[in-house]
Amino acid sequence: MRTATRERRAIGEEERQDLQRFWGRVAFVLGMGAGLFPLAVPPLAVSSLGEHTAMLEVLALIVFSVSVLPASVLAFWHRREAAAWLLLAGVAAAALMLTEQHVLAARGIASDYGSDYLFVLPLALGLFGILTEWKSWPPLLERRAKATAARNDPEKGR
Repeated sequence: MRTATRERRAIGEEERQDLQRFWGRVAFVLGMGAGLFPLAVPPLAVSSLGEHTAMLEVLALIVFSVSVLPASVLAFWHRREAAAWLLLAGVAAAALMLTEQHVLAARGIASDYGSDYLFVLPLALGLFGILTEWKSWPPLLERRAKATAARNDPEKGR
C-alpha cells in the first residue's frame, strides 16, 4: 500500500515539474517573440524621427533591443543570470523613460506614450525568472545525462 502511494507521489512530482518546465518555456518563448519586435520597429522609428523625439526614448529602445531576445534565449540554460540581466534592462529602460518624460515636460512638449512601457516586459520576465528560481522550479531544459538515461531505460524514465 505504501509503495503505491509513493509511486503516485513520484508521478505527481514529475507531472508538477513537467508543468513548471512547460510554463517557464512558454514565458521565455513569449519573451523571445517580443525580442523580435525591435528588429522591425527601430527602422520605422529612425525614419520618423522629428524635432520632438527624445534621444532617451531611442536609447531605451536600444536597451530593450539588445536585452530581451538574448536574455530570453539564455534563460533556457542559465535562468538566474538571464533574470538578473532582464531586471537590470527593465530598470534601465524605466529610468530612461522617466527621465525622458521629465525632459519633455520641462521643455513644455506633450509626450506620446507609444513606447514608454518598454520596461514592463523585461521587468516581468526578470521577476518571473527570479521567482521561479527562488521556488526551485526545474531547469527549462533537461540535463543530457538524465534524458539519455531515460531513453536507455524506459522504466526509469517514467
